[in-house]
Amino acid sequence: MSRTGLWIGLIILFFAGTLIGAVGMSLYSQYEDEHRWERGPAAREERIMKRLTQDLALSTTQQAEVEPIVARAHLELLRLRVQHQPDVDRVLDLGMQELKTKLSSEQQVKLDGLHAQLQQRWRMTRDYVRQAQDAGGRKE
Repeated sequence: MSRTGLWIGLIILFFAGTLIGAVGMSLYSQYEDEHRWERGPAAREERIMKRLTQDLALSTTQQAEVEPIVARAHLELLRLRVQHQPDVDRVLDLGMQELKTKLSSEQQVKLDGLHAQLQQRWRMTRDYVRQAQDAGGRKE
């Protein structure tokens, strides 16, 4: 094999590897986005801490000091969300009914499935907040 052929082969191999890596990362990222909610609100708090630790280069001492602050703020935001959820549900239900008039029956079934997934996510959040409140009440 000539040197030129070898270089062409290496270049093709390099680009094929780059393409496969890009496609793999895209698929992984899409999977993570679609299934992130399944791990619940506690996982969100962990992601926040991980991001702060990495982006701010927190020491272990700082992590120990910051973690309760993040947990408290996260829980309070979730409480606010649960508190206002009835209003959100009302607006969403009206929008869903209006949307359904514009969709085929097959699309309506898909929309109902998406709505059910969203409801499950909100249920997980409500359950998480209740558990955290119960645990907080027992500590006092």
